[in-house]
Amino acid sequence: MKKKLILLLALLMVMSLFLAACGTDEDPVDEEENGEAVEGENGEDEDEGDDEEEAAHEIGGTVMVGVTEISGNFNPAYYSSSYDGYVVDLTFQTLMNRDIDGNWVMEAADDWEVNEEGDQITFYMNEDNYFSDGEQVTAHDVVWSYKLLSDPSYTGRYGSIADGLLGYDEYADGDTEDFPGVVAEDDFTVVFTFQEPLRTNIANTTFHIMPEHYYGEAMEYGDTEGVTELSTDPIGSGPYTLGDFAPEEYVYLERNLDYMYEDLFLIEEILLEATEMTTEMDDLLTGTVDLLAGQIDPDNIRDAEAAENINLNSYPRSGYGYVKTNNEFGPTAEKEVRQALYYSFNLEEFVSEYFDGYANTQYHPYSQESWAVTDEWVDSIAAYDFDMDRAKEILDDADWQVGDSGYREKDGEELELFILTMPEHDILETLVPMWERDWGGELDINLNISQQEFNSILDTIIYDSDANVEEWSMFFLATTITSYDPHGTVEGSFHSRNIGSGQNNTSRYSNPELDEMMDDAERIMDQEEAIPAYQEIGEILTEDAAFMPVYANTYFDFYDEKIVDFETHGIYNWVAAMRHARIEE
Repeated sequence: MKKKLILLLALLMVMSLFLAACGTDEDPVDEEENGEAVEGENGEDEDEGDDEEEAAHEIGGTVMVGVTEISGNFNPAYYSSSYDGYVVDLTFQTLMNRDIDGNWVMEAADDWEVNEEGDQITFYMNEDNYFSDGEQVTAHDVVWSYKLLSDPSYTGRYGSIADGLLGYDEYADGDTEDFPGVVAEDDFTVVFTFQEPLRTNIANTTFHIMPEHYYGEAMEYGDTEGVTELSTDPIGSGPYTLGDFAPEEYVYLERNLDYMYEDLFLIEEILLEATEMTTEMDDLLTGTVDLLAGQIDPDNIRDAEAAENINLNSYPRSGYGYVKTNNEFGPTAEKEVRQALYYSFNLEEFVSEYFDGYANTQYHPYSQESWAVTDEWVDSIAAYDFDMDRAKEILDDADWQVGDSGYREKDGEELELFILTMPEHDILETLVPMWERDWGGELDINLNISQQEFNSILDTIIYDSDANVEEWSMFFLATTITSYDPHGTVEGSFHSRNIGSGQNNTSRYSNPELDEMMDDAERIMDQEEAIPAYQEIGEILTEDAAFMPVYANTYFDFYDEKIVDFETHGIYNWVAAMRHARIEE
C-alpha cells in the first residue's frame, strides 16, 4: 500500500509543479458541503467474451477526488465538515440506506420490520459481516453506538438521532444506565423502541455502526472524552479502509477486501486530494484529479463541457448557500435588524453576477428536492426583494438612528456587525464588497469583517459556540441536505433544543411556538398531510428572517470518462454513486 501511495503522491507533485510553471487563467470556484450490482449477459459462449465481462466487474483502478477541505475528523459521532463526512460514509456502514431512487435497501442488515403500533423497528443483521480489524459486526455494536449519542457527556452534533428513543431522557440526564430504546435481542437482532410513532423514526435507525471493542474502550458511562480523540484512525465495516492521511493534504482510502458485498464499490483506491479553488479545474483537465463534485462556477462548467475526456452530471442542488445571523446576542438578535439586512441584500445582483444563469434566489429553508416545496407555495411566501428604502425605514422605526459617529445607534449601542469570512473564497470576494457598499455605505452600519480559516469558524459557531456567543454577528456557509423529508432541516437548524456547543442551531434561534409546531409536524405520518405544516413553519422562519438563504443552484459533477456507471443527483452524492461506479480504461 505504501509503495502505491508514494507513486500516486509523486505523480501529483509532478503535475502540480507543471501547473505552477504554466500558471492559470481560470476563475476560482466554490465547492461545498443502493442496491446490488448485477452482471449482465451478452449471450456469448466464447471464453474470451466471458473473460472480458468478468474482468470488467473486478475490483481495480484509482479515482483521485479534489476536495476543498480535509480537517481530519473521521469519527462518525463527532465530525462536522462534509468533506470529512465523505471518509466516514466510505469507511462505516449503516443498517440500511437509500438507493438512487430513494428506496430503502439493506446494508449491514438483511431484513427489518415495524410493529403494528409503529413505535418499534427490528433489524435482523447479516452474520457474515466484519469490521476492518477482523472483529464481527453485531447488534451490540449498534446498541453501543446509540448509547454514545445518548450519553450525558456527549458533545457531538448527532444527539437528535437518538433523542426520540424510549428512555433517552433518563439515560441522557444520568439517572440510569439502562437504555430500553435500543436493545440487542441476540447477537444479530437489534430492536429500536421509540417514545411514540413518528414519521422520522425509520431514518433515525441509520446511524453509522461503530465497533464497541475499539471506541468503547475509550469511554465509560458519563465520560465520552476518550472517544473524541479517536478521530484520525477509523475502524468500520464499510467498503473502504483508511490507508494514509495528511492533514489539509490528502486522504488515501483502500478497498476493504472483507467488505460484505463483493460486487459493489469496485474502485480499488480513492484519493481525496486538497485542491485550491483557483487551480482545481486545471487539476481536472490535466489529470491531477479525476473528479470534482458539486461544481457551480459558470466558467468551469463551460470548460468542462468543452473538454473531450470529461463527463458531466447536472442536477438541482439539495441545499443552498446562506448567511446566518446571531439571533441571541447583539443587534442581529432583533428581528427588525435581520429584516433590514435582508431587504438591503441584493441577492438578484449577486446571483446574476456570480452564477450567470446557473442559480436562483430562494427565501425558504428547504431543499429544492424536498416534498414540502411546491411551485405554488414558493410563489406565495414573502420575498425579500432588494429595497433599500424599506430597509432604512425598518431601522428607523426600530429606533436605530444615525449618530455622531456616522453609524446607526440605539440606547448608546452602535449597530456594529462582526462578520466571519474565509480567505481566498471567491463567493465571499463577491459578497463582501456588496455588503460594504449597501450595509456599510447605505445603511450606515459599522462592519467589522474578519478572516478565519474554515475550521476556526466551525469552532466559533459549533464546537465551542457557547463560549463565543458574543464574538460574532454573521457568517456565510453553504449546506447540503441529504433527505427529502423537511423535518431534519428545520428541526436541526432552528429548534431551541439544538442550541449550544456541538449543536446544529448555529444561529441560536429560539421560538417556543415554532418548537411545538415542529414537534407536532413530526407526528404526522402521512406525507401529504404533513406538507401544509412544514410550509407554515417555513413561512414563519422566512418572516422572522431567522437566516438568509443566498442562492439555490444547479450542481455539476465533473469526472474523467474512465469512471463509468457513475450516477448522482441532489440527494445521491458522489460517495453514494461509488456503490456502482467502476473504472474502465
